[in-house]
Amino acid sequence: MFGDLSFWQMLLKGGITVFILIGISVISWWVIIERAIRFGRLRIDPKAFTEKLRKMISKKDYEGAVALCQTTPGPVSAVALAGIRSRDLDREKIESAMQRELNSEAERMQINLGILGSIGNVTPFIGLFGTVIGIIRAFHDLSLASGGGPAVVANGIAEALVATAMGLFVAVPAVIAYNFFVRAVDSVETECIDAASEISDAIEEA
Repeated sequence: MFGDLSFWQMLLKGGITVFILIGISVISWWVIIERAIRFGRLRIDPKAFTEKLRKMISKKDYEGAVALCQTTPGPVSAVALAGIRSRDLDREKIESAMQRELNSEAERMQINLGILGSIGNVTPFIGLFGTVIGIIRAFHDLSLASGGGPAVVANGIAEALVATAMGLFVAVPAVIAYNFFVRAVDSVETECIDAASEISDAIEEA
């Protein structure tokens, strides 16, 4: 069925469903690349960063601590900065300020992840829809050519198989990337919570 077909011809066999899936795949990979770059820029050594801040706070070098936070990328430094700027308040209000900042940072980290999750969930069904259309076409062709051989249904079956394969081709990397980024967000949130606790302790002890 596919022996003499080029890759492009195989895609054409899949019909309109395949081209919809190709468009969705472009969106999916754009989100994956954009999020990968974003998360790559966020990565720091939170323990080393927090230790530097603790030392500065213990010496009451708040200007240096603020400067360190402002020059360090990522949610951990943003959360710490919110705490340092609230240092004159009581501990509960300091922690509330850092929690609000953490919520904002978590929201920013989750941008477009919903799109990726939806693509991972929906594209297999779009592929299945193309499969159903291909099977319907195959039976329609068969009914128009009574007594015909396998060649009669070949186009319909080809459309069904290509649509199924394309749906999975789009869904699998989207699901893998979505799970990876969700775990990354959870990891960064944990780092922020740990840093916030240490900053609160350091401010209280200073």
